[in-house]
Amino acid sequence: MQKCNKCKLPFKWSKIYNSVMWFYKPIQCEKCGADYKIYFPSRLIGAFFVLPIPIFGLILSPFDNELINILTGICISFTGSLLITFLVKYKNVNT
Repeated sequence: MQKCNKCKLPFKWSKIYNSVMWFYKPIQCEKCGADYKIYFPSRLIGAFFVLPIPIFGLILSPFDNELINILTGICISFTGSLLITFLVKYKNVNT
């Protein structure tokens, strides 16, 4: 989990998750008030983990049933969205 560069307070998982799910909204440190924006490469990582529904469910189609393909894609996307908080990196806006 990433920490604030100034006060070394770790960001909460829920704060990062909400930032990612609301289209990479900037976050603010709760202790010192420093503002952070997500790195652009982290946005690509986010897209890779959250958008496999059309790729897996429609293109790869490992199952004969389309409903199972879509549900599998949704499960993979949900799991990816939970793990993404550990992979994205933020940079301080004020530096």
